Amino acid sequence: MFREFFNLSYRNIRHRGRRSWLTVIGVFIGIAAVVALVSLSQGLQNSVEDEFQSIGSNKLFVNPGQSAQSSGGSRKLVEEDLNAFMNTRGVDEAAGALFRTTRISYDNEQVFAVVLGMPTDQKEIVETSWAIEIDKGRNIRPTDTSNIVIGSSIAGSTFDEDPGLRSQLSISGEEFRVVGIMKPTGDPSIDGSVVMPIPRSREVLETDEDTYDWIFARIQSGFQADEVKDNVEDSLRQSRDVEEGNEDFTVSTSEDLIQSFQSILGVVRGVVIGIASISLLVGAVGIMNTMYTSVTERTREIGVMKAIGATKRQILTIFLMESGIIGLFGGLLGLLAGLGLSKLASMAATNFAEIPINPYVSVELVAGALGFAFVLGMISGVLPAVKASNLEPAEALRYE
Repeated sequence: MFREFFNLSYRNIRHRGRRSWLTVIGVFIGIAAVVALVSLSQGLQNSVEDEFQSIGSNKLFVNPGQSAQSSGGSRKLVEEDLNAFMNTRGVDEAAGALFRTTRISYDNEQVFAVVLGMPTDQKEIVETSWAIEIDKGRNIRPTDTSNIVIGSSIAGSTFDEDPGLRSQLSISGEEFRVVGIMKPTGDPSIDGSVVMPIPRSREVLETDEDTYDWIFARIQSGFQADEVKDNVEDSLRQSRDVEEGNEDFTVSTSEDLIQSFQSILGVVRGVVIGIASISLLVGAVGIMNTMYTSVTERTREIGVMKAIGATKRQILTIFLMESGIIGLFGGLLGLLAGLGLSKLASMAATNFAEIPINPYVSVELVAGALGFAFVLGMISGVLPAVKASNLEPAEALRYE
């Protein structure tokens, strides 16, 4: 019975030709937009989670913040804080780094970029935390007073002419030679940065000798991240003489950073999908309008079906099936277009913005998109179908 209803509904849609395809377009646009956004956002989330997994779950990150009782700017991290960090129970190793923006010049062109002051004696923990790897050339050394390593964006897209190995860059008026180029990390701030030993960066940026913008730590084996995080917070409260609730610093684990990113991405995704869903509403109205028109044009046909024994339920099922099939066709085309758009967008993000994104495709996404489109079509056709099923045979046969 279902197969017969489906075949009959499909033939009726084909007979309406151009009008049916125009109706399908409304659903197609909405489904394509939603599928592309879901695929991209979930792919971005998976990429970020993979990056954090590569960093490891045994890391802690500290950056300065403003105290609840402070009316000024944020309080800097200093050597005393780093020592307190290193002496905390559960901390295996800790290191501080500088992270400041300054003016960089190359070939008479100036931009603002990040300078990373790297500790050369404990740089491994900082490099793994920021996913820094050398692609060309070599890494910085303690003796590099005039040599730097540059990020992939600096080497590829920041300037009109791309600097390479042995190029000369001017940082805050001082000349430096490029000895290494980093692999893309997916983090624009790191990819658009230059790296130098932290003592030299303090000289160039004219900062205090014991100042840090970030402190990184590796958790000892056998300790839980949340447990060590609490220990570090206690140690820093004592070091900075602040009470609980008035901390002028932030301690985060890898899991904290992932959750923070997911929360932000979830809000953005919800807003964008909500906007894209407006086109689905337009598509639903289009289906309803098409089905109302179909009921009017086929009034005599409905009268004939009822005269030869068709029940209200059968008439209702035929029209609901037609509207559902229209939605399903739109959903199928929208699904294919949405996956294609997400693939193109991910390629563009990877090639131009150097943000690695693998579009998310799953059975749930495919089934959800098609199922939603079919149900949307059927819901849009409820009122026209009810109108068709309630037509009286005699009146329908007299209709001109």
